[in-house]
Amino acid sequence: MRRQLGFRHIETIHAIVLTGSVTGAATRLHVTQPAVSNVLRDAEERLELTLFERRGGRLIPTAHAEALFTEIERSFIGLESINSFASGLHKDQHRMLSVVCTPAFCAAILPSITGRSPQTLLTVHSRMAHHVAALVSSGKCDLGLGLQVPAVPGVDCEVIGTLPIMCYLPRGHRLAGEAVIHPWQLLDEPMISHSSVEGVDALATAAFAGCERMPESVIECPAAIAACAMVAQGLGFALFDALPSLIFDPARLVVKPFQTDSKLTYCAYRLKGKTVTPELDHMVELARAAMQRVQALHSGAVS
Repeated sequence: MRRQLGFRHIETIHAIVLTGSVTGAATRLHVTQPAVSNVLRDAEERLELTLFERRGGRLIPTAHAEALFTEIERSFIGLESINSFASGLHKDQHRMLSVVCTPAFCAAILPSITGRSPQTLLTVHSRMAHHVAALVSSGKCDLGLGLQVPAVPGVDCEVIGTLPIMCYLPRGHRLAGEAVIHPWQLLDEPMISHSSVEGVDALATAAFAGCERMPESVIECPAAIAACAMVAQGLGFALFDALPSLIFDPARLVVKPFQTDSKLTYCAYRLKGKTVTPELDHMVELARAAMQRVQALHSGAVS
């Protein structure tokens, strides 16, 4: 009968994945290397699984370890929050607010709406859209800001903005001089597509519905910021809203309106029944105002 893992096993596996070695894990956990090796050996015996392979002096996680690490990361979000709160108590900071955003929103909008309060410690998490509402639902985050996802039980969803789809092209692209990019113009272009998890790929499919085929997808990348970085390297084009354009240097890529009726909707997520705080209300209003400014900036985009 397999035995259960204890917390020491879990933090050891977590530390080894993060550092790639027993030495690094020992340093991170402030224990000896033999202690890490013994705990890892015991964890593998309990699970009856091999969690790491040795390659060139490093420990490479197996598929089982990768899956376990993903689950451990979710639990460690709560642990990190507790530690941050404890540190705040020591500094006489009695209030902590936790916000989770999609990566593009986190980089493009959040810095401009985050105020500073000496009595409030703000913790920020960046996750894919389907994780944003989930972290709010679990109570691990007070506020979620990001792309709209299907309703999550127990979570209030408030629309804060809707943005048109833009086409991101490499600098010097043959279509860079066009005022508006039409779907048929991209059929022979390599596409950096988004994963089905985010739902953005469905908008792209709808946009090309009137064409005889879809452009060939050469890379699937759920994170819009990463997808645009690949566009900047000349690997293909990408379809997303205007948020990444607020981050990237215009010298690196070209952003053009895209001919489609599809739009991306952003929402604020809060736990139902939870006490409303003025700080969160204020942040939501600032987020809505920021999204309105972005929408006005691209009001000329074709829909």
